[in-house]
Amino acid sequence: MKILINDKEVIFNKEDFPMLINGAGKSGASFFSLSLLVNLFENGEKVLLFSAFDPAKEEFRKQLGGSINENAIVIESGDEENFINELDKVSDLPERIVLCKNIEHYSPNLFNKLKDQELIIFSGDIDKCEFGGKLAIKDFKTKIFFSYPEKLKIENKIELPKYKGLIISQKDNGVISL
Repeated sequence: MKILINDKEVIFNKEDFPMLINGAGKSGASFFSLSLLVNLFENGEKVLLFSAFDPAKEEFRKQLGGSINENAIVIESGDEENFINELDKVSDLPERIVLCKNIEHYSPNLFNKLKDQELIIFSGDIDKCEFGGKLAIKDFKTKIFFSYPEKLKIENKIELPKYKGLIISQKDNGVISL
C-alpha cells in the first residue's frame, strides 16, 4: 500500500524514527500504523508487531500475504508482561522497527522497556495512555496525528479529513494518507 504525503508517494526508512502515531478510535490511525509496518517490511526492513488485539495481527498478516518471513515477528500474546519477556529473546532488536500498537492498554513498564529503542513506533490514543505524559515530552523525529491529543501542544493544526492525518517531521509536513 502506498503512503502519500500531500498526495505524493513517500518511502519511510530508519531515519524517520522514533515515531509517534496518535489517533482516537475509528480515526484511521490503527490501519495506517499496520500499513506503515507492512510498507517498511516490503522495503527490506526487519519489523516486530505488538498489539493488544488479534484483529490487528490478522490484518498485518493479510496485508503481507505470502511474503511473511523471519524479518517479520508478530508477538502473539497481547499481554504486556509476555511482550516484555519476548523482547529480551529478540537478538537483533536494535535492528528491528517495533510497532507498539494500542498504547492506551499498557502501563509505564512498557514505555520504560521501549523508551530507548531508536526504531520504535508508539501508536494509539495518547490521552488515554498511562504514560501519555512521558510520550508528550519524548523527542520523536516523526509525529503523525489522526486526531489531536490534549496532552500535546501542536502548532499549525489543520482540519483532519476522515482517515487522513497530519505529519510533522524533520523531512515532511502535511497531510498523510494511504
